[in-house]
Amino acid sequence: MVDLIDECGEDLANLGYESKSLGRFGATSCKLFVESKGKAEKLGFARGHYFVLNVPMLSSFFKEHRKILLEELKEKFEFLWKLHKIKKSAKVLFVGIGNPAIVSDSFGVKVVEKIEIFPFKKNNRRFKISPNIFANTGINSYDIIRVIVEAFDISVVVLFDSLATTNLKRLGSSIQLNDVGLTPGSALNNFGHAINKQTLNVPCFSIGVPMMISTKSFGEKNGVILTEKDVEEKVEFLSAVVADAVGGVAGVNL
Repeated sequence: MVDLIDECGEDLANLGYESKSLGRFGATSCKLFVESKGKAEKLGFARGHYFVLNVPMLSSFFKEHRKILLEELKEKFEFLWKLHKIKKSAKVLFVGIGNPAIVSDSFGVKVVEKIEIFPFKKNNRRFKISPNIFANTGINSYDIIRVIVEAFDISVVVLFDSLATTNLKRLGSSIQLNDVGLTPGSALNNFGHAINKQTLNVPCFSIGVPMMISTKSFGEKNGVILTEKDVEEKVEFLSAVVADAVGGVAGVNL
């Protein structure tokens, strides 16, 4: 299984895939809406709305990409927010998936750390957690999230996670946003439990960045997980941009 929908191996041009230039540094914004069961089965991805931002020159121009990414992420996230008719009274749970001890797997945790909540506000409707990984806790992230959703009557879940890619050039240089949730570690193992509207009964949005690649992508039998040398800088930069973009849109609930 792959994490990025445009790495599914299908000819996306005939399936509604659209791409537009963001004007500078070769940055592009792409979208693919998977409306039918047949299209979902063909792609191997759940039905829903997918957006992918590509910034191939990020390593050379960090600061210059901030405005480009922030504006595009806000626009796409706001589109999904309105599409699902999230009310102003909605209780939002932000979830950082991943292992905080491993830089390449800490993107989700870093985003959640940077999102502001208001725990002492009388009518606080923003909550956040980082459940860590099954190997460190013995508990699936899904089970932790489910309990919180039920206990606090959560209306919507927003998930953040490091993804895997099959293309070295996309490490830390793409951002995928969707409204179908995710399955933790789905591209690297089969242990995760799907976190989505079907399993939680509330809308689930997901934002991920490919930070890892397996050597299996190069034909090796014993896969080793690789990342790039500036992964720490990318995790810090992208987690800050995503936190600002999502926090701003979700802020309409305050």
